Amino acid sequence: MALLQSKTACYHISEELGSGSFGKVLKAQKKETGQLVAIKVIKNDLIRSRVIQNEIKLLNLISQVDPDTFHLVRFFEHFYVQDIFYFVFELLQQNLYDYQKGIQFAPVPIRHIRTITTQVLEALSKLKELSIIHSDLKPENIVLVDQVRYLFRVKVIDFGSASILSEVKDVKEPYIQSRYYRAPEILLGLPFCEKLDMWSLGCIIAELHFGYPLYPGRNEYDQIRYICETQGLPDNYLLSAASKAQFFFKNKVDTQRRIQWRIKTKEEYEVATKVKPVENRKYILKSIDQVESMYTTKSCYPKSEVLAECSDLRSMVQLMRRMLTWDSNKRINPIAAMKHPFISLKHLKVDHKYTKYYQLSMQCQYDATREQMSYYNMPPERRHGLWSPKYYQAHSEAQHLGQLKNQRSYEGREKGLGDQTCLLTAVSRIHFLGK
Repeated sequence: MALLQSKTACYHISEELGSGSFGKVLKAQKKETGQLVAIKVIKNDLIRSRVIQNEIKLLNLISQVDPDTFHLVRFFEHFYVQDIFYFVFELLQQNLYDYQKGIQFAPVPIRHIRTITTQVLEALSKLKELSIIHSDLKPENIVLVDQVRYLFRVKVIDFGSASILSEVKDVKEPYIQSRYYRAPEILLGLPFCEKLDMWSLGCIIAELHFGYPLYPGRNEYDQIRYICETQGLPDNYLLSAASKAQFFFKNKVDTQRRIQWRIKTKEEYEVATKVKPVENRKYILKSIDQVESMYTTKSCYPKSEVLAECSDLRSMVQLMRRMLTWDSNKRINPIAAMKHPFISLKHLKVDHKYTKYYQLSMQCQYDATREQMSYYNMPPERRHGLWSPKYYQAHSEAQHLGQLKNQRSYEGREKGLGDQTCLLTAVSRIHFLGK
């Protein structure tokens, strides 16, 4: 068993959990306490040196707040050996992508989507307070904490792409965010702020609901084309100010001397770039509101329960629509989103208070966000027994810990989709009071 030694602790390395362009993640056990941790390993070279120093600065800043209260991954320490940097974090369970994969990408029930969304909003609210932009919010970077004790309790991880707003707000055309979750201001080359994370969250909500990404573009043109086909073109003032607009759009002056924009056809884009646009969507939406038309339910459920979930779906779509706006200035911020009826359950409390659906929704919120009696807030006299190697090994095996992975390949979801693509109105789904 390999050993890693920092100034304060010794770690027994047991296995590799994942790898990617950034480096790799190892599962390890702290020798002194038996505590399991995840260690992110990055080689320090000319390319990564600046990224490493930025991540250290941000993690130290985030460590000043309670990570359990604000649903942020707990960071313990960093150290380096020769030219290798090691970041030590708490060990969590599955990320949301792996969770969805484990349930064959079945839709996640709306009440659980709300539970997840609430916690991510709390994380984004605290990051906004710290003037931090995450810049890579996606299902892989939202991780389940403990599905046995705290159903759908999650934490936000991976601050390798994060930045402090004041340091990057003037950067022109930054290459950030994973493409499926990339905000319009980044795609178009417009001024940006922390609200780009809200766009990503809106896409994640849709993906949890569909079981498939909302806008799975293989290139930025397809990404913009998908958004335009669902949400319409951006306003003229946005395109006129966008530094990258000419790559994806054409304009002309009309008879009244007004500039009119249109998106390039697939043929025009291919001629200009030699890149062939592709259709990679599973569901083609004509508007965000059409998400509501995907709902069907079994007739055996009481009408009151069906109406409650329909109301909940409508409220979720309304919040999604406010997250997925072209203009970031009009996009809802995390603090305002926390007050939205979908999060506060106001719409259910007013009209569906006595339904089982409302009671279950309340219970889901409580189960995930109730105070976590963890190693860190536990009385000292209880720590030794709980975190002994023998106990924790059994505990981890029972709960399938150690599935933290920060990278994924989309190849599996990009192949064989031809005959699966369909118009939204042809889709029917059932998930009332689902798993």
